[in-house]
Amino acid sequence: MKRLGIIIAVLLLLVIGGGLTAQLISSGQNGIIPVLRQTDDADASVSDMVPWKAEQFFLAVGFILFNVLGMGLTIMAVVWLLDRGIRRSQAEAAANAPASPARRQQKAAE
Repeated sequence: MKRLGIIIAVLLLLVIGGGLTAQLISSGQNGIIPVLRQTDDADASVSDMVPWKAEQFFLAVGFILFNVLGMGLTIMAVVWLLDRGIRRSQAEAAANAPASPARRQQKAAE
């Protein structure tokens, strides 16, 4: 639970930092910290979002998330199948194992 709180705090800090950066960039020369813009062309600017940039960003994030999720599910399936095989072989070994001397004496007494 403590780790989840730390992750949420870090994500919140990143979102707040991004918002403050966007405000600084949009305020231009009138802000607390002056921001020097390299270009006024929206296609060349890293702070201005044009439709094609938004589309490319959305596609890249979707591609990365899809692949990470696919890799995670594949690894999960492989580990689950390996664990299942190990548990089956242990159960078979326990069922086919010769009885211990104490167990033999108990069966002989019956």
